[in-house]
Amino acid sequence: MMIHNSIQTFIHATEAFDQPKKDIVAHLDKMHAWHQQLARNLKDQRLNSHGLTSESSIALDIATLNAQLDRYLNHWETQLDTLHAAQSIADHFDDKIILLIFGKFNAGKSSLCNVLAECFHRHQQSVEYFYLEDGKIVESQDCFKEGATETTTRLQGVCLGKNLILLDTPGLHSVTPENADLTQRFLDSADGVLWLSSSSSPGQVKELAALGQELRRHKPLLPVITRSDYFEEDEVDGEICQILCNKSPGQRHLQENDVHTRAMDQLIEMHVDPSLLQSPISTSSQMLKNADFNDQAMQSAGFDRLFNALMHLIQPALAYKQRKPAEALLHHLQEQILMPLQVEIVPQLHQLQRNLNHASDTLVQSKEQIITRTWRGMIATLPSLLEQFAEQQAVDELYSTLTQQAEQSLSQQISDTLVDYQLQSLPFEPLKFAKHLSYEVIYADDTKEILAIGHDRLYAEISQSLWQKLDVHTDEVISQCQKILNNIQTQIEVIQQGLSHDEQALQQIAHCLRMKD
Repeated sequence: MMIHNSIQTFIHATEAFDQPKKDIVAHLDKMHAWHQQLARNLKDQRLNSHGLTSESSIALDIATLNAQLDRYLNHWETQLDTLHAAQSIADHFDDKIILLIFGKFNAGKSSLCNVLAECFHRHQQSVEYFYLEDGKIVESQDCFKEGATETTTRLQGVCLGKNLILLDTPGLHSVTPENADLTQRFLDSADGVLWLSSSSSPGQVKELAALGQELRRHKPLLPVITRSDYFEEDEVDGEICQILCNKSPGQRHLQENDVHTRAMDQLIEMHVDPSLLQSPISTSSQMLKNADFNDQAMQSAGFDRLFNALMHLIQPALAYKQRKPAEALLHHLQEQILMPLQVEIVPQLHQLQRNLNHASDTLVQSKEQIITRTWRGMIATLPSLLEQFAEQQAVDELYSTLTQQAEQSLSQQISDTLVDYQLQSLPFEPLKFAKHLSYEVIYADDTKEILAIGHDRLYAEISQSLWQKLDVHTDEVISQCQKILNNIQTQIEVIQQGLSHDEQALQQIAHCLRMKD
């Protein structure tokens, strides 16, 4: 009688569907405004490579990143189709509680659905099977196929009693990619989730990772360990045969604790609130069917505990249902809009920053290279140039010629070395050395006749001073390059700060949406 009471209590809980509607219009408006503002920010804060040539590696990286942002912006609206597909099922069953049967294939999802349906049927509750075909709900007279291999190739469901829907989906880690995709598409249609994991290998890491995603969505979730049974050899009529038996309460308790502990650890590692996880329940659908659903089997196979756990799932599921349209939009913004930016765009911005730092470090080497090559080229021709103007001792003409040579040589070296930059032309300051410097004239003692004209001191002074002049001019050029890089760095920081602010703003919207639950 106690077992019947647990089922009846659960059935009654599914019929108590009189919660007042939660006003979510303000939350939806905030999310739409957030989305529109994000799109405007990404358009207005687009990176530009002003000052760089279009062939430079940094400019090419910026062009690639901007093109990717354009693709995101162009496809954001079309991605809403996925949201609408899930919402179509939710709208069709708007007056019912929808529980998604979740887990990898061969976890016993179809078996559990059939057993729960039979329990409802035996308590004079209606049971109506259906499946989804071309986006439409099609009624079916058949229960779900069961087997050791994957049998669910489409989204199917069963309506139990007045207000409960079970959605049986292809396995999340299905061997058929289309099946896994189908499961993902309709996660948002459910008000709660039963996470099924086989007793032979419960709580696998992949399953826990998928479970963590559902918990991030703040959807009520109950872990169920299925096939909690084993074969034992026995002698029947003189022959050895295998008999299916329930695992002992001790064995089940150990597995439940193990799954719960590892799930908690995984959720903490994923920065998910572990308090969202309910305690696992172990069941054996086959043992219940073998005993023709009698009271003793209901208890020993774990279904009394399951119905009690399901009863405690109803109120959170109803609360989720009231805010589901807002949750669905929130998940879309988190997972389809913000997450790709965080996963793909943010790392690209970090890499671009590293490239900018490398380019900045390279400028120091480039400056030294430009000065050295220019100075060496001029010094190599300086003796002949000094000889050219020695006879007239035309120091001014010498300096003017040196200025022209330095300007031409610098321009060529800057062009060859700083190929990634589009620089404004900076006039080279005319060379003017100390006034006392001149050619060294050697006269005859009596006739004052010029015997020789030397230029050793002039050569030494020009050699030293020319390096200083080149250093000053090149420093201005390098500063111009650094300003270009700094400007791009500032743009990146603006985008990064904007994305961080957007993330925090969406988290605050989510907090306000759920704070009264």
